Amino acid sequence: MKLAVIGAGSFVFAPTVLKDAIERHRIAPCELALVDLDLEAAEIMAGMARCMALELETGATAWATDDRRRALDACDFVILCAAPEGARRWKIDHEILEHHGMADQSRECGGLGGLSNSLRSIALAIAVARDMEELCPNAALLDVTNPMPRVVTAVTRYSSIRTYGFCNIADGGPAGHEWVPRLLGREPQSMEVVTAGLNHFAWLVSARDRTTGADLMDAAKAAVRNGTGREFTLLQRWLARYGAIATGHPDHTAEYLAPDPDVRYCTRPPYHGDTEERKRRREQLRAAADGVLDWREVLAGGSWEHPVDLAAALHFNRDRAVGVINLPNDNYVPQLPAGRIVEVPAVVAGGKVHGTPIDRMPGTTAELCRAVSDVHELVAEGAVTGDVARLEEAIEADPAIPDKTQGCKVLAELIAAHWDIIGSGTFGSDRKTQRPRT
Repeated sequence: MKLAVIGAGSFVFAPTVLKDAIERHRIAPCELALVDLDLEAAEIMAGMARCMALELETGATAWATDDRRRALDACDFVILCAAPEGARRWKIDHEILEHHGMADQSRECGGLGGLSNSLRSIALAIAVARDMEELCPNAALLDVTNPMPRVVTAVTRYSSIRTYGFCNIADGGPAGHEWVPRLLGREPQSMEVVTAGLNHFAWLVSARDRTTGADLMDAAKAAVRNGTGREFTLLQRWLARYGAIATGHPDHTAEYLAPDPDVRYCTRPPYHGDTEERKRRREQLRAAADGVLDWREVLAGGSWEHPVDLAAALHFNRDRAVGVINLPNDNYVPQLPAGRIVEVPAVVAGGKVHGTPIDRMPGTTAELCRAVSDVHELVAEGAVTGDVARLEEAIEADPAIPDKTQGCKVLAELIAAHWDIIGSGTFGSDRKTQRPRT
């Protein structure tokens, strides 16, 4: 298996990829092509991978490059975990939004901040997909980059590349569904939990005792209603309004909803680690790559997302259950249109990914998810085609943006601020005509 990692300098996602490929799955043969514009960071990761492979005698090889096309040649799977200049670009958005009195729109995935972030992330994702169509057309793109549902929508709609999205926010823990069992004072392995909906906007569908099959939904709702603190205030409000329990951190869910005084909107970049932590982690990773520090110590913790699990299951035709995955809707959520990117459980069987059908979304969340999904579609189309009118339609449809007129004005400023990324990328590459705003 040849696996390319775009954004291999990430000190959270990349080490987890190495751990999963070399230690957990011991994939053999395995070639890891680690790509990052910060070549030094990618070389450190490659050095650590070689130390791991040597000690574990897996035969895996790893090499670093800042040349994406070189890495993609003849790949089987490509993991995208890069946010183009994430922290610096987020600060630019925040300053613009704060200047216009819209600081509560400083978000990673939803609202105006999420729209701006979408343009940058989709520009990169589509560029990767175009290279894949040429260099590894049968490979699958495994996306971790946010806003994940919009990135996956764009690649799925506007390229021929199979794409799956990975995010375990709905789980509430690194080992599968943990938040709901903790809510009920139970061990995670004692329960069967199902969540579904959209990424960062998933809802509790069912909760049962794994041994007896007893329905625990009423108990979960009672626990939410009896909870205290800011986060429970939000969960209680949504439970009363929509008849369902939001899973994942409430501040993530709230990104796709209208501004709320009980939500903590970002005031600093929503990315892992500050400058000092990044420096410290790089030194640790370098020490592991040099054999000075035990790589096991460095790899403790890490990302909750495990796209290598899916890659191994598909490549080696192994059956596997997947608790949370994002993929095109094939009647998995019947209340949402076909093809929309939905977040559901799935199984891998026969070398294919099969989403698990959800009979019905709880309460009124199907309508709510439809509204948010409509925005995802408009943003993805506008980002790929360069159709600003489509992006303005997204603002008009977005429940997270109350002031539509001001939102459209600020959109133009956000586009101009990041034109060096989105204008030199794929923004408008599929456009035939630029439609004026109507």
